[in-house]
Amino acid sequence: MGVVLFSIFSTQSPGLCSDKGGDVLKLWPLFHYWSDSERTRSTLRILGPLIYRRRGVDEGEFAVRPLFYWTKKGKGDFLRIEYLYPLGKFRRDGGDTKHYLVPLALSWDEEGDGGRREKFSVRLLSFRGQTEDGEDYRGIFPLYGHLVGRFGRDRIRFYLWPIYSDWSEEEAYTWNLLWPIFSATRGGGKKAFRIWPLWGYKETEGVSRSDFVLWPFFIKSTSNLDTDDPERQLLLFPLYWGIRSRGKRHVTVLWPFFSHTVDERNRYERWDMPWPLISVTRGETVRRTWVFPLYYRKEAPGSLTRWVLWPLYQCRDDQLGSQREVVQRFLLINRIKTVFNGKGEKISKQVSIWPFFKYSREGDTVSLQLFHLIPFEEEGLERNWVPIYRVYRHERSASGKKWSILWGLFEKGSPWD
Repeated sequence: MGVVLFSIFSTQSPGLCSDKGGDVLKLWPLFHYWSDSERTRSTLRILGPLIYRRRGVDEGEFAVRPLFYWTKKGKGDFLRIEYLYPLGKFRRDGGDTKHYLVPLALSWDEEGDGGRREKFSVRLLSFRGQTEDGEDYRGIFPLYGHLVGRFGRDRIRFYLWPIYSDWSEEEAYTWNLLWPIFSATRGGGKKAFRIWPLWGYKETEGVSRSDFVLWPFFIKSTSNLDTDDPERQLLLFPLYWGIRSRGKRHVTVLWPFFSHTVDERNRYERWDMPWPLISVTRGETVRRTWVFPLYYRKEAPGSLTRWVLWPLYQCRDDQLGSQREVVQRFLLINRIKTVFNGKGEKISKQVSIWPFFKYSREGDTVSLQLFHLIPFEEEGLERNWVPIYRVYRHERSASGKKWSILWGLFEKGSPWD
């Protein structure tokens, strides 16, 4: 009873009131209702941010945070349902639908090229789908399965995987026993055979050939045979790795202690001594110096990246069209992002210091949030989780300013969406 009385006498809009701005019914923290004067828009919050409903013209939202969030836009054209986010999500946009529940289910039904539809779904260990041409396929992993147009293959079949599987790609067919140990390929100008890791080869007639013995200790390959710049590689791991072509030369000795690359096609030269501790690249379009974890600098057209004492400080400076964007990071998750226009004038700024606050200014709009516990930005997390721990929120713009403390215990200005 004391909490109820305190909320009634301490908030600016106790009970039910109506004015030119609409109706307000507020009893913190049990509920807070607002509607505009035309009754076309309204919001309802119950138990602070836990239960939320918003209605507008041809749109609406409903949430039971963090378990469920429902969003609708248009006359049924767009529907999004998020549950146990980020594990579960359903989305319908026009005639296309997508759904997942990690790690139990995945499905989509969407329009492809030429107006044809493609369907695919996974439920636990079973899956089924339909190609754009209307051909059905299904399976229960790892017992048996038949897939069409998936994973870069025309067709895939398996029985008691990995005991037996085969697939086709254009005119080439591949058979596997106890994958990846035994494999053979024939057709379409391709042939291959392997008993991994003992011995194997793969050849595309007139294009490439590769062989291995005791993989990965000996690998030899030749590629681009159908061009005027064939490339040859030889790997004797870990003693030597060499690449030779007309436009590129690479040598690695006692990996990772020393490697050197000259790429005449992309016009750069690189040294690693040893990788990944020390690396230097010099070229016409890129200059990079890497001394991990002390120092890093990379210059490319329209871009400059630096860091010092990684992960203590990082900075990226990019020219994006007529705008320049500078992003500084401290200990990876603390960020300052500044955007400049073509005249060098600052047009927006964002500062996020985890877990204390998040500040942004864009044009004449300034916003501030305290206790920003999620150190990165993602729309689903902003809807489902962020409002639960947001204890202070402030916004100022040309139309006025508003703020809220403890999910509306104290607040001023127009209602938040």
